[in-house]
Amino acid sequence: MGRYTITIEPGALTSAEEYARLPDEPGWHTELTDGRVIRMPMVKDHAHGWIIDNLSRRLSPYVHDRELGRLTYSQEGYDISNPGAEGETAWAPDLAFVATERVSIVREARRLGIYPRLAPDLAVEVISPSQTRKEATDKAQRWLAAGVRLMWVIWPESQTVEVWQADEPMRTLSAHDRLDGLEVVPGFTMPVAELFAF
Repeated sequence: MGRYTITIEPGALTSAEEYARLPDEPGWHTELTDGRVIRMPMVKDHAHGWIIDNLSRRLSPYVHDRELGRLTYSQEGYDISNPGAEGETAWAPDLAFVATERVSIVREARRLGIYPRLAPDLAVEVISPSQTRKEATDKAQRWLAAGVRLMWVIWPESQTVEVWQADEPMRTLSAHDRLDGLEVVPGFTMPVAELFAF
């Protein structure tokens, strides 16, 4: 099953505010890209969720105990619309970290019932079998352009992680390497192999 584009009115672009008011569709995951709502089926391979679970079991207590910020998961979106662009964009990474000094923006968006207009400090995407390398690369570059400081793109089949940072060449980590939170989540490290321990 592939991806489908839906619109509220045929041919009309959807704003991030309109998208925030759309009802949930059981069995589907959606995201707003350039004013178009893209509908995707649920992921069939549970490895996707297990990878995020393995990462969050290590990252969540580390962030919480040091009061570094907050984590969000695949149901919580961010408005990363480019000012002046024809259509708005709201994406939800599989896991994200927002530093303490920016959490107030998320709280205010929650109060207003809209997506926070910011890019998380760390975004994590687990690549599903239906995604192409070009799609994954384009998405990582767009997250960085929106302001993400560190991005981990996880490839379950090859058990590798791409590390993306603005103005830095992309690096690929294997199971023998360690994830590093760098200056975004200072001091956090985790063996890449633990992501894939099922």
